[in-house]
Amino acid sequence: MRALTTVVPGLVLLTALAACGSSGGDTAGSAPASTGATTPAGTPTASGTTSAAPAQSPGGSAGGGKSACGTQDVAVTITAQPGGDTTVRRGLVAVTNTAKSACTLRGWLFVTLVNAANEPVGPPAETVEEPGPAQDIEIRPGTTAFAGLKWTACDKADSACHVGNTIRYSLTKSTDGPAAKLDGFPAPEKSGITMKSLLIGSLQPATQGVVAW
Repeated sequence: MRALTTVVPGLVLLTALAACGSSGGDTAGSAPASTGATTPAGTPTASGTTSAAPAQSPGGSAGGGKSACGTQDVAVTITAQPGGDTTVRRGLVAVTNTAKSACTLRGWLFVTLVNAANEPVGPPAETVEEPGPAQDIEIRPGTTAFAGLKWTACDKADSACHVGNTIRYSLTKSTDGPAAKLDGFPAPEKSGITMKSLLIGSLQPATQGVVAW
């Protein structure tokens, strides 16, 4: 019994000494202090979280693309196309960048038939993915993108017929845009542009297939 009382305190002392040595002297396996270096956006950090990606610049698009074109940045010419039957008509739309820097066209140019009193008269236009899906098109100053129009002409005496003498354009669905230059259409004083329905094709980087639908 006497031997038991002398051994136990010794074991306690050795255990305490070992614990002190482990906590005070072994620094090689501990995590290094933060150095203040930044972590690339979108990568895991030391704490297991993910760093936030930087916000996009105002007016920019994903991937660093150019700002969207505004209606004031472009000029539009619509050229009536020959052929076809007596009711189905087509027009080639040319959208030219008149600004001092490149910009991006997205999807469609919207057009509105206007009468001699400078009032929008319709018809409601429908956008279609012809001759292909809508896409972003970057146009540099002086360069052009294209689209097609397809409409059904009608008799002015028809109550469902919309009659006008010019066509406005907009990139924001507004009916208050500037007037397009018209080539091959009736003279404005004749108010001879008639539409019962109107389809607007998607903007394309070239004329191929633009009026062939």
